[in-house]
Amino acid sequence: MTTLQKITLREALFILLIFTSAACFGADTKKSSPEDFIRSLYRFHQPGRDTPDWFADKRTLSMYFDKEVTALFIKDDECVKREQGVCNLDFDPIYDAQDFEKETTNLQIAAVAGQPDLFNVTFTNLGTRTLVYRLTNTPSGWRISDIKYPEGPSLKEILSQEIK
Repeated sequence: MTTLQKITLREALFILLIFTSAACFGADTKKSSPEDFIRSLYRFHQPGRDTPDWFADKRTLSMYFDKEVTALFIKDDECVKREQGVCNLDFDPIYDAQDFEKETTNLQIAAVAGQPDLFNVTFTNLGTRTLVYRLTNTPSGWRISDIKYPEGPSLKEILSQEIK
């Protein structure tokens, strides 16, 4: 095999790797619908399946949350490291839970009538829950700007609380 053939093979493998990676991570979030964006979040984050903790990773957070909420997550994580314990967030914000089954089923996403940025997200995992996601369409695609839980304050309200 000549050097030119080796380079071509190497380039072909690299291009194949890029396309395979794109297919594995789903649709381009810049062009996806809000519903597809939320589905991609639930495909990515499955805590009953040894999903790594990504709520302290700014790069990953910014793929799903707007700048303000990402900064609030990072601030809470800094507190956790400093205090070596729980600060504002003591549950999984995507599932509104601390305990999980391995499977999440019946994921349903519906726009709230008359509210183009609000989406009811219903799923079953240790019971059925409905959360209300507020999304913002940014230049990078859809991002979560808040999650309202059935009881208590929203995600942004929880993360915005003064850290002791």
